[in-house]
Amino acid sequence: MGYQIGRLINVGFTKESVRGTAEATGSFWMPKIDFDFVPKAEYAVNESGLGVIDGRSDAKVVEKLGEGSFGGLVRDKDFGLLLAACLGTWSTTGPTDSAYTHAFTRLNTNQHPSLSLFANDETSDEVYALAMLNQLTINCVLKDYVKFNAGFISKVGEDTTQTPSYTAQNDFLATHVSVKFASTIAALGTASATPVRAFNLTFNKNVIDWQNLGSVDPTEILNRAFLVSGDMELVFDSETVRDYAVDGSKKACLLKIENTDVLLGTASTPKLEITLSPMSFRDWGKGTDQNEITTQTVAFDGNFGISDSKTVSASLVNAQVSY
Repeated sequence: MGYQIGRLINVGFTKESVRGTAEATGSFWMPKIDFDFVPKAEYAVNESGLGVIDGRSDAKVVEKLGEGSFGGLVRDKDFGLLLAACLGTWSTTGPTDSAYTHAFTRLNTNQHPSLSLFANDETSDEVYALAMLNQLTINCVLKDYVKFNAGFISKVGEDTTQTPSYTAQNDFLATHVSVKFASTIAALGTASATPVRAFNLTFNKNVIDWQNLGSVDPTEILNRAFLVSGDMELVFDSETVRDYAVDGSKKACLLKIENTDVLLGTASTPKLEITLSPMSFRDWGKGTDQNEITTQTVAFDGNFGISDSKTVSASLVNAQVSY
């Protein structure tokens, strides 16, 4: 064992075939920008009085788990595994022109698919079973790659032996991003793109560890209320977006991220589309710098659309056969 920098940490994932049972190897080794996932322990403290003024005499472990997050670039293949863990159910069609289309929808249960999370470096080599995605954020910022940050909660890690292997994939840039708004999802197809300078989208699954008597390990890790929110920045050239927030107007949204610089076949391109049912806007604000172009910011919250039977859905086009 020796000194190491953070770049030597490898992060991998595999969808578990048996829930809560660690897989043998990582299926997707994902290049990371940051990684802050660690084993944690909760203690019960003995504060009984012993005839002295000292406040505690013992502490024992009462639960062990893994918790943290990692971030990286949105890539056309391995990001599909995160979408599967986030939304819960999916179907695949293709190949068409060497491309597969994966359609992701929100599974209406509190036991979404679990992953095995692999953390490998010069000092340790561990696998964390029952890794449940807690939060997933997509960030689209000018002059940068499209990035994500994913938070997980899992069982505590076990020793493993891994040989990380990375594969070339297609990534996405801010120049590949477009955003549309319309009164309904059906109307998004003919809507014009809205000029946007930044767009951030967050899925929050409110995951909780569920423990029973007799063990320091969680029996289950469950997702609870499913929420979608986000924010965006754009030039303040009209009162339209402000009125969305002030008047309570609701708009469907299409976030389209398509790498038109790459061909999968003769005409197909890597593409991620996220569709939201008419959502609510809030927290509108306007820039006040006297020497800068005036911009506006607004936050939004996803709503379950009764007629759409969803809050959000996603589609990913790539050369990956299945997840």
